[in-house]
Amino acid sequence: MKVTISLDGVLSFIHSLSLSASNKRWLAENLLNEAKQETTSQAQSYDEFIESMCGAWNDDPRTTEEIMADIHHARQFNGTRCIMSLNSDDRQ
Repeated sequence: MKVTISLDGVLSFIHSLSLSASNKRWLAENLLNEAKQETTSQAQSYDEFIESMCGAWNDDPRTTEEIMADIHHARQFNGTRCIMSLNSDDRQ
């Protein structure tokens, strides 16, 4: 069963409760603290982002120039391309 809850519905539910001012303040502070923690944990530095994207070569002993040369020399020009089907039914 799929349930969709709107924020307006949540707010209406909270208003239907008989919460004291201190309870409302406690709820608001806890929601804000949780939102701040989620925002902080999701933020990545630029270096962390680059490392997560390029981590495959992180432990590679080759220099950038050597990797580029290997990629360049591995290219096949004027060769026959082998196109593989992505359908599992067509694979042998």
